[in-house]
Amino acid sequence: GVLGVSVEDKSAEYDFYAFGELIDKGIVQVATGDEVGKLEYGTGDVPFIRTSDIANWRVSSDSKHKISAGTYEALRVKQDVRVNDILMVKDGGYLIGTCAMITELDTRIVYQSHIYKFRVMPNEIGLTPYYLLAALSCNYTSAQVEAKTCTLDIINSLGNRYRDILIPIPKDKTKLDSISSDVATAIEKDVESRRLVSRALTMAELLPVSTVA
Repeated sequence: GVLGVSVEDKSAEYDFYAFGELIDKGIVQVATGDEVGKLEYGTGDVPFIRTSDIANWRVSSDSKHKISAGTYEALRVKQDVRVNDILMVKDGGYLIGTCAMITELDTRIVYQSHIYKFRVMPNEIGLTPYYLLAALSCNYTSAQVEAKTCTLDIINSLGNRYRDILIPIPKDKTKLDSISSDVATAIEKDVESRRLVSRALTMAELLPVSTVA
C-alpha cells in the first residue's frame, strides 16, 4: 500500500507518531464500549455493534443484534458516538485492527467493549479522521497490529499495545490532504449508496404483494 514500507525507508517522507503520543498530546481521544448482555438482544431497534459488524470502513446497518431504546438512552452519554469517530476492533482473532467510520447514519448505536473508539481533535499536525482511518487500514499499520496482538487464553487481544503503533503522517501536507479528500469522498459515496438502498427498500415495501415476484 501507499504506506507499506519500513520507518527507515520512509523517514524522509513521513513523520512517525506513536498512537500513545497522539493520545497524550490530546490529538486523539480514545474510549471503549459496553456489554449489554444477551437478554437485551431483540428488545428493540437500536443496533448493538459487535466486532463482526465492522467491515469495509463501515458499521453494518443490518447488525444482527438490536437492543432497546431505553438501553441506548442509558448508555448514550457515556458512549458519546459522533460523526467521524473511528471504531477499531481490539479483540477477536482475524478481525483485530478492522476499522469503521461513524457517519450520520450510524450515531444511534451502542458499541461493545471489544471495540476502541478514536476521535481526532483539532490539531496542528494536520491529522484528520479520514487520514487516520486510511493510516490504520494500511499494510504498514496492519503488520504492526498483527505483531502486537497477543493471545489471552483463547481470545486474541490488542489491548493497550495499540499505544505503540506508529502512525505515518506525510510531511507533504498536500499528500495528506489528498488522501483525506479521497477517503472523505469514499465515505460520502457510501452514505449516499446506503440512503438509496434504504429508499428503494422502503418503496418496495409499499408495493402490493402480488407484484413482488
